[in-house]
Amino acid sequence: MVWSPADLIWSLTNRAQLTVFEAICANLFLALIASMGITPLYNLLKGNQFNVRGKHVYVTGGSVGLGRGVALELAKHGAHVTIVARKEAPLKETVELMKKEAAAAKNPFEQKFHWISADVTDKEQAIRALDEASVHFGGKVPDIIMCCAGTSIPKLFVEATTDEFEYQMKLNYFGTLYTVHESVKRMVETGIKGKIVLTSSTMGLVGFAGYSSYAPTKYALRGLAECLRNEFLLYGIGTHIYYPGTMFSPGYENENLTKPLVTREIEGSTGLTPREAAKGMMAGLRKGQFTITTDFDTNFLRVAGKGVTPSTNIGLDYVLGLIAPFGATWFLWETNIKVKNFGKKLLKNDI
Repeated sequence: MVWSPADLIWSLTNRAQLTVFEAICANLFLALIASMGITPLYNLLKGNQFNVRGKHVYVTGGSVGLGRGVALELAKHGAHVTIVARKEAPLKETVELMKKEAAAAKNPFEQKFHWISADVTDKEQAIRALDEASVHFGGKVPDIIMCCAGTSIPKLFVEATTDEFEYQMKLNYFGTLYTVHESVKRMVETGIKGKIVLTSSTMGLVGFAGYSSYAPTKYALRGLAECLRNEFLLYGIGTHIYYPGTMFSPGYENENLTKPLVTREIEGSTGLTPREAAKGMMAGLRKGQFTITTDFDTNFLRVAGKGVTPSTNIGLDYVLGLIAPFGATWFLWETNIKVKNFGKKLLKNDI
């Protein structure tokens, strides 16, 4: 039987006239459609699950790129914001931009914006930065911690130095760990039911040529976030992780200085600005999503490698899960071909 839309509507209201098989199919279809609405309905009933108005939010890597975009979104929505990074000039510039965002939003109370120069790869400096941020709020730890500091030095494995491997792990993973560990200890000690937001990457869901020194650091953050999401239920502290795709930021420009041609070919040229990524990230947080993505490809990879994590949308995740093995196989085949062709060109010295 070939069903038209009219047949489908008829079948849902006249199930008594269907065969057993047709009735099963109709019921399964109804269940699938209904499941797609479960998560949006739940989010609607829960309302904004990431209300930053009047909260003190602490952002690492807040001077440029995603961190700056996040800081501006927070200022716009009424948060008190402390940004942390190494270089003073871009920190000061970001604070001025936050003031403009707050003024344009006409928030009915005075917001506090602070910057702190610190290297979060140094545990003592990471703790000192948290101390300084707390001073302006009576010694209270920030309500929300958002870790956006990170870097990528894409190279072929044999061309990268072990120092570059160590540095990226130090900043991307330990730079996040030091801040989260210290802040959560303080939250638990003082009974604050705060929130922690980690930033991974599409490369925390898939790995391919050129990112052997970067992807493992982002996979490590995924493992950390999944452990903390479960463990922090003990304290009422929320945990979230964002998987941004390509962002056209100063960091992206630096990446392209060392990025192999084959890596560029695999990842393509589409992406978001840091502000667009920040808006998408905040939208996911307001819905209470544990794993947040802002582009289709990364969301597809999230489903393909979902593991044991909360669904973003139960029904949609199920549908994507049915086709994910086929899409993953296609991606695997495509990347293998591109790398092999690149290898042939290398042997012929055509590159």
